[in-house]
Amino acid sequence: MKNLFLGIALVLAAATIFTWLSRQRTEARPVLVWTAGLSQDRIEQVEAFHNWLRSNGYADADGRLPFTVKLEATDNQSTLIQAVSGVAGDLIDHVPVNRFAPMGVLEDITDFARENGLDPAHNYPGAASLLTSDGRQYAYACNLAARGLLVNADTFAKYGVPLPPEEWTPARFEELGIEFTRQANAGKKQQEVFFAGPMPDLILPLARSGGGDVFNETLTASRLDSEPFRRALELYRRWVHELHLIPTAAEAASENNRGSSANGEATPQLIYGRYGMILTGRYVNMDLRRSPRGGFRLHFVQFPEFEFKNTVLTARCTSIYKGAKHKEEAKIFLKFLASREYNELLIAGSDGLPPNPRWAKDNPAFHVPPGRAFEGNLHSNELKWALSIAIPESCSPFYPFPDNKLNEAREKVMNDLATVPEALKLAASALDRAITDYVGGTVSLQERYRRACELQRKIEEYKAAGRKLPAAWIANPFLLEYYRQKNMLEE
Repeated sequence: MKNLFLGIALVLAAATIFTWLSRQRTEARPVLVWTAGLSQDRIEQVEAFHNWLRSNGYADADGRLPFTVKLEATDNQSTLIQAVSGVAGDLIDHVPVNRFAPMGVLEDITDFARENGLDPAHNYPGAASLLTSDGRQYAYACNLAARGLLVNADTFAKYGVPLPPEEWTPARFEELGIEFTRQANAGKKQQEVFFAGPMPDLILPLARSGGGDVFNETLTASRLDSEPFRRALELYRRWVHELHLIPTAAEAASENNRGSSANGEATPQLIYGRYGMILTGRYVNMDLRRSPRGGFRLHFVQFPEFEFKNTVLTARCTSIYKGAKHKEEAKIFLKFLASREYNELLIAGSDGLPPNPRWAKDNPAFHVPPGRAFEGNLHSNELKWALSIAIPESCSPFYPFPDNKLNEAREKVMNDLATVPEALKLAASALDRAITDYVGGTVSLQERYRRACELQRKIEEYKAAGRKLPAAWIANPFLLEYYRQKNMLEE
């Protein structure tokens, strides 16, 4: 009996030691925190990453992973506070690189990205200003968007109006819009159908198509008070208040009561034919594919523009926190974002453009998703534009915030509080004051700002003399490409 009890005790002791050792081994595995939110899409992406680790030989002989990823929800302001305080997650999502990188809270991944094909040159060259700061890379994209106007082709067919061409001018926009609203509202007591939903984000690319941009070449001052912006804002006001091609804010609010969108856009109004088109990207399918009425024919076109065709490139980026404890493991996660498995997940779910265009370019499942031929040219056009005409918004290091004052100008005009020239003059002055105040309160920027202002004076002299500008002088990503295509650069 004594031997029996002794044997049981030894077995229990061995089991306890084994359990303790297993727990220690499990607890010793790093857990990377990815501050990307807690949506179902992100949960699936984490699961896909763990499977990718296994299929790429990172698991041990028992199938255990060397590390795992855990999701946390936060916002940019909270993340910034955490990063400055030294307690941010290993992987920071939704990163505004231009704001975070100068504060020293992001890991420089330039060499790693180049060696592993994660640099902009191997993906979307136009995205460089979204991923880099002062020529160094600090982030990789999780997804991107190059938005345009998504047309309900069935609504146009219903009213016998021809579809817009892929490229069109403001004059053609008006011509088609007047015909569309006339046909769609015939016999109605009041206007119920609009040519397009609200699209204030059209104003910037419309101004850019005439050579304008929010900032000057060195990003030291505003260029809102200029002819391209006056023309663009005046056109938008005309389309809303005079021609009624686009609903007013009050009319749009009334329409929004009819249904909501997961993307905060007017998807229900497009579905039900209240709007002929809306400003969006392929991510709109995250709404349309959930709707029982989302199977109508789609047609994707560029914004109505003048000579210089363009759209705005945006990206949701992830960076490695400078103070992360597991930086090498975090780099492996960035490699996953460029992998076939992750990109095919985004392609299948239509969650924006995949970060690595290699997996989309010659992929029939991207261009025409199985069973969804009615989605038309949406996918192909957005990828084509992202690789050719899409340019991010310019952002100044001397005012690294998303508020460029253009919306303030638009709201004043739409509410009859100022004329177009008055509103833009006020907006430009407000932005210039914001730059001055920010630089004045940031000692580390003051010498850089002084040198940039000196360079801007040289640029003005060269332009006045009709001389080509050295490409190295142009910090504004839009103006750099605009001048390049206009043969105004010395490279």
